[in-house]
Amino acid sequence: MLGKLLKYEAKATARSFFPIYIAIFLFALINRFINPFNQVGDSVSVTVEGFSFLNMMRIASIAVYFALIVATIAMTFVIIIQRFYKNLLGDEGYLMFTLPVKPWQHIVSKLLISLMWIVLSFIVIVSSVLVLTKMDNLFGELGNLIHEARRFFGDTLLILAPISALVGASYFIMTVYNALSIGHLFNKHRILASFVAYIGIYMVSQVVGTIFLLTMGGIILEPLSRAAVPDPSLITALILTIVGLNALLGTANFVSANIILNKRLNLE
Repeated sequence: MLGKLLKYEAKATARSFFPIYIAIFLFALINRFINPFNQVGDSVSVTVEGFSFLNMMRIASIAVYFALIVATIAMTFVIIIQRFYKNLLGDEGYLMFTLPVKPWQHIVSKLLISLMWIVLSFIVIVSSVLVLTKMDNLFGELGNLIHEARRFFGDTLLILAPISALVGASYFIMTVYNALSIGHLFNKHRILASFVAYIGIYMVSQVVGTIFLLTMGGIILEPLSRAAVPDPSLITALILTIVGLNALLGTANFVSANIILNKRLNLE
């Protein structure tokens, strides 16, 4: 049943993302051909008081491109909130919770699809930038960069970097889900209550994180701060500590949200 939820969630959100992804690549290609970062020396273009029409087109095109990137980032954040709130805590919740599905499966499906769109949005933005900049020998340069990174940091750190990003994103998403669930316990001003709950969860997390890093990470931070050249093993240990902390806090938010949806759900 979890697979069906994932399929449904992916279809429901794809209609929002794919059009803007296509638009980003389209304007990246347009900007690639009109060279927005180069000055115009085209005598054929229409000029009014020293300002060419082609220059104006270039400025407008690159402005639209960057606006689409900002819109993609903002839309990803909005849909993470909207899908959970409307689909589970709004009017659609009456239907969703009549399905033979556990509340934790609803949470996991929305978390996984949210992570999928975050990763895809990142790939689309990076790919569009590469299309726009027309980098020569791109794969060769990337190979050299990866080689130097492996030599300096080691293979372990390169593997941990995307894992750390995914765990951090999961922790953030679960914090939002938990705050929305807590806010929905109130009969009035639920959006405001969710916002206050998020601030409260964030402050508690900061306190817990500070205590955790001071106790567990002290043995790592002290020698790392003294080293003239960062030791890859110490950096790896520090990242593992942060990943473990984010995983614990994310799990705590998941458990809290699941309990509320399972035991205290209020759709009135």
